[in-house]
Amino acid sequence: MKKIYLIFLAVLLSLTFTPFSSAQEQEEGMFRALSITPGIGFEFFSRTITWDNDQYTSKLKSSFFTFNTEFEFGKGFYFNAILGYAIPGSSFKDLTFRELPFSVKLNVGNIKGYLVGAEIKKSFVYAKELRIDLLGQFFYYMGSKKEWEIPDLAVEGTVEGDPSWMRASIGPVFTYTGFDAFYPYLYLNFNKLWGKFKMVQKIDVLEGSENQKISGASSFGASLGSIYKLTDAFGIKTEASFIPHGDRVDFGFTVRALYSF
Repeated sequence: MKKIYLIFLAVLLSLTFTPFSSAQEQEEGMFRALSITPGIGFEFFSRTITWDNDQYTSKLKSSFFTFNTEFEFGKGFYFNAILGYAIPGSSFKDLTFRELPFSVKLNVGNIKGYLVGAEIKKSFVYAKELRIDLLGQFFYYMGSKKEWEIPDLAVEGTVEGDPSWMRASIGPVFTYTGFDAFYPYLYLNFNKLWGKFKMVQKIDVLEGSENQKISGASSFGASLGSIYKLTDAFGIKTEASFIPHGDRVDFGFTVRALYSF
């Protein structure tokens, strides 16, 4: 059922965003053929989350291998479809469930899962050595169900975890274009993360379930990155992200290899 939902979500994203491309096929009187840039990449982030009605905080850590295909429709309008697999996955350490037959504090390793997402970027300003774009991103993570045995019980007992989360961001991207093959950029964004972790507990004839809602502790971030063109067709994109939270700073990084044709 989850695989069907994942495919449906990917198709829905494509159908939702594709119609906007037709209006961008001509800009400044020039028509540009469709450009396709596939790539592979890796992403990691560590983020502070709140739960139990924002009373407690803990860390959500995730890492993914991703496959993406970016389409350029007209001049300066981009749509990027992203699929990923979480290896080793997402870690939800210290998440606590209090309403099961017996309370459970999550203290396990990573949970593997799948990632589907989309990016839309539109260029608005072209100066001599500066380009300004508006970038929107959306990602959905669906974790695989995982079961653990409860130790030190006189009878058999298990808990089963089923996590999912979503992440959306939007904001301007400032790119310096004064170099020949190196393009550094700054992405300032509103960045929201939310989701849930469903836990099911079974101990002999007792059974209970509980949903723990999670949310990012902060919603504003900045990313520093660059695109380095090794050849006309091949490039590497690197990005480091920072999200301040009180006296702490959450962080993440992304690396992608890109091939244009």
